[in-house]
Amino acid sequence: MATYEEIHGKRVETFSSDPTLDSTYEGQVWFNSTSGTLKTVVASDAFISATPMPTAKSTWHRAGTMTAGLFCAGNSSTGFTTSTEEWNGSGFSQGGAIGTALYSNTGFGTQTAGASAAGRPTNGSSGDTNACFEYDGSTWTSVNAANLAARTRQSFGIQTAGAMVGGFQQTTAAYTNATEEYDGTNWTTVTAAPTNLSGSTCMGSQTAAIVGVGGAPTNVATMLAYDGTNWTSSPSMNNARSGGGAGGTGATNTAGLVFGGVPYSPTATATAERWDGTSFTNSPASLTTARYGAGISDGNTNGIMVGGYQGTAFQSAVEEFNSSINTFTAAAWASGGNMGSALRGRASGGAQTAAIAAGGEPPRTANTEYYDGTSWSEQNDMNTARNQLGGAGSQTAFLVFGGENPGTTNNVETESWNGSSWSEVNDMATGRRNTGSFGTQTAAVAAGGFTPPGVSTYNAAVEEWNGSSWSANPNSLPTATAQSDAVGTATAGLVFGGILPPSAAKTASTFSFDGTSFSAGGNLITATSESHMTAGSQTAGLIAGGYAPSASTKTEAYDGTAWSTRPSMSTARGGGAGLGSNSVSTAALAGGGNNPGGDTNATEEFTGEASVVNAKTLTTS
Repeated sequence: MATYEEIHGKRVETFSSDPTLDSTYEGQVWFNSTSGTLKTVVASDAFISATPMPTAKSTWHRAGTMTAGLFCAGNSSTGFTTSTEEWNGSGFSQGGAIGTALYSNTGFGTQTAGASAAGRPTNGSSGDTNACFEYDGSTWTSVNAANLAARTRQSFGIQTAGAMVGGFQQTTAAYTNATEEYDGTNWTTVTAAPTNLSGSTCMGSQTAAIVGVGGAPTNVATMLAYDGTNWTSSPSMNNARSGGGAGGTGATNTAGLVFGGVPYSPTATATAERWDGTSFTNSPASLTTARYGAGISDGNTNGIMVGGYQGTAFQSAVEEFNSSINTFTAAAWASGGNMGSALRGRASGGAQTAAIAAGGEPPRTANTEYYDGTSWSEQNDMNTARNQLGGAGSQTAFLVFGGENPGTTNNVETESWNGSSWSEVNDMATGRRNTGSFGTQTAAVAAGGFTPPGVSTYNAAVEEWNGSSWSANPNSLPTATAQSDAVGTATAGLVFGGILPPSAAKTASTFSFDGTSFSAGGNLITATSESHMTAGSQTAGLIAGGYAPSASTKTEAYDGTAWSTRPSMSTARGGGAGLGSNSVSTAALAGGGNNPGGDTNATEEFTGEASVVNAKTLTTS
């Protein structure tokens, strides 16, 4: 038998432990002398859970890419919907609603130049539509209708060069092989497919696509190729399916993926297949939740299945397919150590493995606690007991200010923490509580909140701390707001959410601070107040829970422009302890707070999606 050296021209290197791995190690082989094993780095397939959809639903419309996807309309437990969800590679944000509630509509194009066509406009068994809409990244506009009214049609291409094929017509109770092309203005009937199609799996462009026959009327694995003029046979899938996720670059290239599907059977499939330009190969990876619905792919190494239906219930689950040398871990919340006391309305900051929380209620307290990534421990108390106070800084260099006194007044006191004790420093100019606070121990900002003359008078005033004293910023918040949340530094801050006078209505507003003034940013998906469980920076922020309007589990992340969803917490709560400004959005913390069952001391830790290169052990068989 030939040796590795004879085949590759070099010997296998020996290491006492695996080297620090990166992409350059793919295909390399080494010997780990400690474990006595041969190791290598090779790609493998896997589906991992991702941020779920905001609402469980099944939709046939899908467009865009793995980092800029578009999913529109669909069916849910409450009926057909007009909602649009935009996917940014990590989570969802709400797009503009389409003009008509639809199901079994099809989509093509991109997130900022998409199209929706055909489908069912009513919840009954009757009625199909040929309506067509275009999307510009924020708004759907009705455009020229297609020629054929039908449902479960499938499409491919871009907004100015799309195609739509097959479907089911309720009026005739018949499947169709009709094909239409769209030029960005008009639909033209072109060469019909050689067989009826419905719920097809499609990938490619208007002039180079492969399309599955799907379920017309039974599920088959047959595939067809379309070159913009003619239909021809294409190699079949290994598994009969329809209504599954699909995507890729089509018949003339070597990258495609199909997964899930089979809506006309009590049991949906979880299988995935990769297309290499010549044939389909079964992937060893399968969806965790078998279902049919919307899925996209940018080739045969990445794909995503969004929501869907698995025979008994609508799904919100999202799963990502990766074929990579990396092992991916989905973003998630996990339980941490309980706080010493069940409190809400605390000032908090630091990092996930080095956090501080001070003050809070009930009862109103001067309590201080540390978190080390595993457990909370008691520290020296503040000089003044208070709740709803502001805070900024790290675990060993923290600043607290304002809040509510035992006398139910808005506090002006400021205290500084040096890692072992609190000391009084200069007071704020105006007593305030429930302020948006961010920055560090030597450069902090307090924006808005409740201030005198009333106990709960809304204010837009901004004060800045320079390490020794407070000064008024002449540029106030654009709107008087209380119970806002904030992250960032004194020169790059972010204030979001809260309540507005006079009715304490929740707001979704976001404002960026540049050290001088505020400017409007993208709104929160859900208007929220008094979370306090925040982390990150002006361009990478995170908020969890809060009152929206009641205690919530939701999590949203900000990329400097827009908010999008992230996996939810296990425990609904508001007024908890987070990390604030001196942290990162991929390692957040939620401790304590108030939920429908009362105050809690539970702690949860958030970890963002991560990937590492993993070595494989070579064996003989």
